[in-house]
Amino acid sequence: MFGINLLRWLIGLHLIALFIFCAGRLSAQTEEKLLDDINQLSEAERQARLVAGAKKEGAVTWYVAMNRAYAQDLINAFEAQYPFIKVNALTGGGGALLNRVLAEQRAKSFQYDVFNTRSMTINTLKKAGAIMRYRSPYRNSLRDGFYDKEGFLNGIFATPLVFIFNTKLVNGKEAPVTIEDLLNPKWSGKLAVDDESFDWLAALLDYYGESKGTELATKLGQQKLNVRRGPTLLTQLVAAGEFFVEIDGHHQEAIAKKKAGAPIDYNFPQPFVPAKSLIPIYMSSRPPHPHAAALMADFLMSKKGQEIMSGHGRWVGYKGITAKGPDDIGDRKVVIPSPDKWGDRYQELITLYNKLLLRQGAS
Repeated sequence: MFGINLLRWLIGLHLIALFIFCAGRLSAQTEEKLLDDINQLSEAERQARLVAGAKKEGAVTWYVAMNRAYAQDLINAFEAQYPFIKVNALTGGGGALLNRVLAEQRAKSFQYDVFNTRSMTINTLKKAGAIMRYRSPYRNSLRDGFYDKEGFLNGIFATPLVFIFNTKLVNGKEAPVTIEDLLNPKWSGKLAVDDESFDWLAALLDYYGESKGTELATKLGQQKLNVRRGPTLLTQLVAAGEFFVEIDGHHQEAIAKKKAGAPIDYNFPQPFVPAKSLIPIYMSSRPPHPHAAALMADFLMSKKGQEIMSGHGRWVGYKGITAKGPDDIGDRKVVIPSPDKWGDRYQELITLYNKLLLRQGAS
């Protein structure tokens, strides 16, 4: 009798676990389908449905891997447009927030609605079942390379990487413009690079192919690079005359420091401009507030949200927004590292970067 009861108990426990698993899968599918169905409506009907649902939800949770002040500008504008939605923002580094999202997914503790971090994380998040497709009509306004076919990737900005140089130490006419220029012996010991600029190498390998790209990176690594961590620090050191040229400077940092009167200028690299990994807005596979989450993602992709980010010096996804004057990237070839290619090879990329450019393990 005891054995029969134990068997019944085990079967019952198994059925309960199966029910919970299926319910979770069904919920994720239902929320994705809910928004898919809403996205098929006319513009006015779609907006009305999202607003009605968001009013009942009253909040949205955004995990923000972004400068706090910049994030607050976006939150203020969003809450002004939708005063019935309170944005609960958790700011932090992309890696820490990614680990939190994955931990919540494993624990089935679904707390966030939207999350922004590097696009290189997409395969990890997809495999974990932590994000869902969101095929917003706002995707139609994004530049090529800022979205995927499936709907998981909706890019809001990327960071062009430029050659920043100290104008007191480097004549503008002699400043490097190409990778080949950087290989000139005269720049040996005078170039600076971030110790985590993995995307820079990924863009180089994507553009030239892995064989030639590896060759160029190897030669560049022999130029006795000055290695530091942090784009802001590196640009400050170039401005202070510690280094002649920063080879992976953030475009917005160069613009800001130059406007502030620092003795720096920059060149867009030729024949292509490498970009730091695309920053998309991911939609949780189990958003606690799906309607508000959709409005938040839409806002970040909208012209209004994108203009705010452009004002921060970001190179945004919205096709109709460009910088003015010499800071406009124009029709230059920009290479955003492929998340499909490097997502599963990111550790390999890090190892390659440390070996080729940082010369770790070199005799």
